[in-house]
Amino acid sequence: TLRYTFNPEVGETDVLFELIASNGESLADTVEFFVTVRESDGALIARPSGLEDGITYNSDSSVQLSLFAPFKDFVYVIGDFNNWTPSSEYLMNKDVEGSDTWFWLEVDGLTPGEEYGMQYLVDGEIRIADPYSEVILDEFNDAFIPEAVYPDLKEYPKGKTSHLVGLIFPGKEPYEWQVTDFEKPENDKLVIYELLIRDFIADHSFTTLIDTLDYLDNLGINAIELMPVNEYDNNESWGYNPTFHLALDKYYGSPDEFKRFVDEAHKRGIAVILDVVLNHAWGPNPLVRLWNEGDFGAPTAENPYLNTSARHPFNVGYDFNHESSATRYYSKRVMEYWIEEYKVDGYRFDLSKGFTQRNNPNDVGAWGQFDQSRVDIWFDYYSHMKSIDSGTYVILEHFADNNEEKVLADGGMLLWGNSNHDYNEATMGYPSNLSGVRSSSRGFQFNHLISYMESHDEQWLMFKNISFGNSSGDYNVRELGTALDRMELAGVFFFPIPGPRMIWQFGELGYGYGDAGEQCLESTDCPAGAPGRTANKPIRWDYNEDPDRKDLYNVWSQLIHLRNASEAFTRPNETFYALSGSVKYFRHQHTETDVVAIGNFGVTSSTQNVDFTTDGTWYDFFNNSTIDVSGGQYQLNLAPGEYKLFTTKQFDIVPVSSEFEDTSTPSKIGRAHV
Repeated sequence: TLRYTFNPEVGETDVLFELIASNGESLADTVEFFVTVRESDGALIARPSGLEDGITYNSDSSVQLSLFAPFKDFVYVIGDFNNWTPSSEYLMNKDVEGSDTWFWLEVDGLTPGEEYGMQYLVDGEIRIADPYSEVILDEFNDAFIPEAVYPDLKEYPKGKTSHLVGLIFPGKEPYEWQVTDFEKPENDKLVIYELLIRDFIADHSFTTLIDTLDYLDNLGINAIELMPVNEYDNNESWGYNPTFHLALDKYYGSPDEFKRFVDEAHKRGIAVILDVVLNHAWGPNPLVRLWNEGDFGAPTAENPYLNTSARHPFNVGYDFNHESSATRYYSKRVMEYWIEEYKVDGYRFDLSKGFTQRNNPNDVGAWGQFDQSRVDIWFDYYSHMKSIDSGTYVILEHFADNNEEKVLADGGMLLWGNSNHDYNEATMGYPSNLSGVRSSSRGFQFNHLISYMESHDEQWLMFKNISFGNSSGDYNVRELGTALDRMELAGVFFFPIPGPRMIWQFGELGYGYGDAGEQCLESTDCPAGAPGRTANKPIRWDYNEDPDRKDLYNVWSQLIHLRNASEAFTRPNETFYALSGSVKYFRHQHTETDVVAIGNFGVTSSTQNVDFTTDGTWYDFFNNSTIDVSGGQYQLNLAPGEYKLFTTKQFDIVPVSSEFEDTSTPSKIGRAHV
């Protein structure tokens, strides 16, 4: 028996025991343990009044930290400021209120303007970044982020810690906003451009995205919806695998550059909407790792935020419990943050139907039925967002029972409306009914249905036009030029009809068909070798060199600008729609102008007697000519795919340039330009 008195320092300690025999042979073993300083229950210290969870900057050299961590015993703050070594000075104070536990600490003596890496070491075992971190360092992925995308990115503290690290920025110079009085487009006048930065510009940077704003402004859109840009697992992704909901993913650039993007969009009257994912979180998320199995396994029953197993179908990652007060608090903080810090104008919430605790893990039909608890959750969140900014857009990807969607829409929220199937049947030349594009078709009190022909989740219209289009005689939808003309026709029966609209990136150039079908969205229809559903897609700015594709851009641009020019297209006084059959048409009446549109979606010619709202001179919008109507009718001979749009007021809307060359690849010089 050997006895030895050892007084270890606070923190992690490894003790090596080695026995050496007289013949030189040895045996060795190591004991690892953690020493902490714990106050008695009587010495618990309450948090300062009003302190929120996360990182609060007191001054240029001091921050207060607060971590909500029930069922945990002790927490140390470790980081660059203490060489990643736990010590009694950085043991967090503990505050217990009933079953809730917070840990908090003020860290001072920091150098203003310097970036510090930081983590919490929980119970001597779990290393996490603060859940409310704004920038995350990743040991395994940061090396692949180019300097041009994120200049002067701080290096990960290799050899000093493990797992994701958060940054704090004491004394950081605030961004100086140039636009401080942006007026958001009204809900029913939105024309949203959905895009995934990764597949839109080659260097996937906010800097180059700023250079595309003139292209998008020329198109006429008034809102951009970015697929998730918050921190997600790995670098390249659609973004629906979130790890930190408040941190900007560095794959797209720095916080200041994202702010500059929002500023530049606002200068052009373009709102910025973020696609956010609060249905679930991925394994590296600290709200998972604090109470889970192993490093990245499923949540345990102690987890105050997440269900141990998903309560609904189609779940990925780990499912948030939105009836939990902890989750409500966290979600509301996320909603506040991007509005206040980045001045974004609203959110599109992914998988909003998943915000339920009704346990239907495999029953899709039951999941979609009216759920009052889910409705209540959404109105709570909606009210909170409106209290932060009354003009905030709240857009739900819901796809639940229409009675539920109507309650949400009539209460002020906007609902995604998938018209992909109907419009694709029409563009291919088959029987179709486009009535679903209208909010009134769903019984909504307001025009709160965001209809779209394409989105990131749907097959591109052009792929199916080329692959499966109808034909008659010499007219064949499968020919590229004809297929593109059919997209122009679809636009005439999409943009001028009231209600918010959304288009998916490059739809204005007829994206979705290329050599060997390499742009096909993975499905049973796609050829072998097509990119997978979430895989990188070809970036085709070269489409601007194709006159037929430029014609499509010009037609859609003219239609969007026309829509923006008169409320006859967004708020008509009287309407009539005939959106089924091969020949479709609609009429609008308004004090500024009346409107009549007609299009032949068939594959053979058709002669139609068209009803007009009034006699007299009507202007043919696309042909810069006039017709004289008498007796309330006018006969038109329409070739297959032909369309007409008439107004009683003349609109002079000249097509604007679609030119944009993406020169952001390393083989080209300079940044992209318009």
